[in-house]
Amino acid sequence: MVAKTALMDTVFYDETPADEGEECEIRINGNVIVLSYKDDNGVVIYEGKDKGHGHFVLKCPERQARATLHRIPNSKFLEGYWIEEGERGFWRITLP
Repeated sequence: MVAKTALMDTVFYDETPADEGEECEIRINGNVIVLSYKDDNGVVIYEGKDKGHGHFVLKCPERQARATLHRIPNSKFLEGYWIEEGERGFWRITLP
């Protein structure tokens, strides 16, 4: 499983401004996905599995977080919903 650097846009439901073009690492090996990125509190790691046709369900127990990511076949984008420590929003990850 080779980690690839990608760019992540994070949109929040509250009035927090969006984070655009933040670096993250994404690894997809078969039906397993690992997403990691750095924030003010350290490294955040989400892990999950493909539930079918590019629909991933991820968890990050250290942050009491869960997320989904979806990828249309042959697309360079992963998009999905996240909820982490009471905050929630959407991600769009541009793959290299």
